Amino acid sequence: MTRLTPLLPLCLSLLACAMEPDAPVFLSGTAQEADGAPWRGGPLLLTRPLPVPVPANTPPRVRFEPWAEVTPDADGLFLHRLTARETGADEIVRPIPWAAPNAFQLLLPPRADGGRDLIAMELNRDSDVPPLRLWNSNVRAAEAPGGVMLAWNDMPQVADIPEPHYFVEARGPTGRAWLIRTGEQEAPWLGPEILEDFTDGHAHVQAFSSGARVWVHTSLYYFAVHDAPPFRLPFEGRVPISRGADCRGGRNVVSPCPFTDGRLEAVNVPGPPQALATELTLILPQPLRPRQVVIRGARVVGPPEQVLHVEGSVDGNDWQLLRTSPVLPDPTSGPYLDETNSDSGSQELYVRLELPVDVPEVREVRVWFGKPLPNGGPPPFKQSISTLREVSLFGAP
Repeated sequence: MTRLTPLLPLCLSLLACAMEPDAPVFLSGTAQEADGAPWRGGPLLLTRPLPVPVPANTPPRVRFEPWAEVTPDADGLFLHRLTARETGADEIVRPIPWAAPNAFQLLLPPRADGGRDLIAMELNRDSDVPPLRLWNSNVRAAEAPGGVMLAWNDMPQVADIPEPHYFVEARGPTGRAWLIRTGEQEAPWLGPEILEDFTDGHAHVQAFSSGARVWVHTSLYYFAVHDAPPFRLPFEGRVPISRGADCRGGRNVVSPCPFTDGRLEAVNVPGPPQALATELTLILPQPLRPRQVVIRGARVVGPPEQVLHVEGSVDGNDWQLLRTSPVLPDPTSGPYLDETNSDSGSQELYVRLELPVDVPEVREVRVWFGKPLPNGGPPPFKQSISTLREVSLFGAP
């Protein structure tokens, strides 16, 4: 104690000193049933992220693995002891198997219906986490023109956890097929054109909050994540008339086209040499009359408030505007993903645009994004598109 005394003012000025490796670090909090009653469903699970091998030039990925159990008492309260060595609070650099020394998830036990509730956090020193409550989501569907409109029970306000954002996803084995951000005034509508034939036929709804608890000596940054049980949609997907069509990003035709192949990986859009593409053209095998255009996972380089332009041509020379979308919501948020331990898809646009019934038959369909002028005039130029997942054209049902 004597040898630390001269360092005390410095420690206080820096808010915290490095801890001894075996010094205790306590994680405390409350687990609750959906109605706020104390949790009685067994031990909680504490997990940590392991790095996952990925190809070169690919963002890092992680996989959370069970690490410890946390047992609440009869009142739902828990106090779990770790050490400074285990959270990195000793500030000693050492080899560790984990992707990050202070990243943890605290989860309610696995549910048979596929739902889950968790707090993902950066835990370094003693921390009291926000209450971990079960979400009784009750996802349901009501008939709507061309599909269904989803609804669910809102997550109740719990302690100081910020009001959540709600996301709806459709997923396929090769990636995300659709994303709805209800916080951006996007209606939770789904139809057969959204599912196509490459999804699992379910809607995945998530309530997601991001917050922090700040104390004198430390801060706790966390995500409160609640995944509703997968909801089976009452219809099958449609295969687009553009499946397998060739495409053109710059001057060269791409065949097979990675944006009409029914796969959902994000792929760079081909463009001019040393430049990003500003448009993508689908080349149909014969003239057809499209009625819907579906854009999945477009990353557009440019300012917010973009619009989507859809043009058609019979010969690739003379083009006719088929429709312009309303101003698209700024994609500033996305659902939580375990593999990145963060929110995701914040720059991807998912757009479904119905075309007028009197559009002519066309053999080529060109799509591009632009920002309208302040007076509402057409965009003065096309924005660059870096990656896309899929572009689909549908005829009349």
